[in-house]
Amino acid sequence: MAFDRFASSHGLNKHVGRVTWHDDAVRVKNDTWPVVQMEWIEGPRLNDYVSYLVDNRNTGALATLAGRWRELVAELQRAKFAHGDLQHGNVIIDRHGNLQLVDFDGLWIPPLQGQPPPTETGHANYQPHDRSAQARWGPLMDTFSALVIYLALIALANDPGLWLPLNNGDNILFERKDFCGPFDTEVWKHLSGIGNAEVAGLADKLKAFCAPGWVATKSLAETLKPTWWEQAGTGPTSSAKAGPTSAKPGRPEASTGWRARSPSSPTGQQAAASASLPPPTWPYQAKVVPPTKPRAGTSAWATWAGRPPSAMPTSKAGIPMWWQPQAPTPSAPSAPSAPSAPSAPSARPSHKQAIGVFCIVLGLILFAALLTNLPAAAIVLGLAGVGTGIGLISTKPRRPPGKLPPGGKSPGST
Repeated sequence: MAFDRFASSHGLNKHVGRVTWHDDAVRVKNDTWPVVQMEWIEGPRLNDYVSYLVDNRNTGALATLAGRWRELVAELQRAKFAHGDLQHGNVIIDRHGNLQLVDFDGLWIPPLQGQPPPTETGHANYQPHDRSAQARWGPLMDTFSALVIYLALIALANDPGLWLPLNNGDNILFERKDFCGPFDTEVWKHLSGIGNAEVAGLADKLKAFCAPGWVATKSLAETLKPTWWEQAGTGPTSSAKAGPTSAKPGRPEASTGWRARSPSSPTGQQAAASASLPPPTWPYQAKVVPPTKPRAGTSAWATWAGRPPSAMPTSKAGIPMWWQPQAPTPSAPSAPSAPSAPSAPSARPSHKQAIGVFCIVLGLILFAALLTNLPAAAIVLGLAGVGTGIGLISTKPRRPPGKLPPGGKSPGST
């Protein structure tokens, strides 16, 4: 298959699962249809993982995740690989912290140049308005959706309190209605309230992408490349490595001018400690339960900030998620049992000895019965039975509780 060969030759298999094409695999009303078999990838979807990081106030890991996303998209677009439907449900975080893509119905790669486009146009909460399948299909069609996700991750790294009022379970922060002027929906109001130069710069770029008739002409990396005034230190930086600022939710910080955030701030220490994402090492069990909505008369930030760090999402059965350490269940102390009275030695053989004799007899019978027609089986079964029986008979019986060994002294006594 052209897709699988292309992914392998460009080193994309660490982000793109193996795909196998089966011709005429399904028959419907006398017509046959092909089937694409994709590799199974274990892990949570992107929005479930973001929910987990938000619930644990892990702004450093959110900044790291944004950087990983930027690197992934750059690698795909350098190879002229376009997914066609980048959205939270098509990105899986595997147990090693790698970002994996699934669902390639709208794929574009150079071998498909000149072919009619698929009908897939992508998730509405991640695509611009009024883009036909033909107009959008090409090597740069992921730039818009990649920026939507990148901006959402950077914004959450600066203010995790955005999650509660803006996430509806079918997005990260943005919805389709947010991609139309005059950009006065809730998400734009919250982004402007963060008071961070990087978030503001990314928001301006996304607004420009929402212009009627806009068509992608640059990759995400080219879109995020600093302008000449940013490189000279006189403009806002759009570097993902700068990490989140120390802005307080609900109380935007004063303008940072055009300076990068100080790495000595607490959030900078968190970002440095999150070079690797929180560890997916346990088997994934269930989808993260979405966070509760704020109570009436309570701000979203107050609801989120009031949750204890241990309030991690669990499955419906209350079982910890696969990335959560499972605390050992304390066992109740058992009451000491009274010592049993010494038992008199029994002259009857023990159960092990009786079973041992039975195994020896059975082994001899099988050996005699099978020796003529199946000599090899006779030898194996006969030796197995006799050996097992001898082993059971020769096992020393345990000393009854309370009975002292010969000499009348317990082990270790003087």
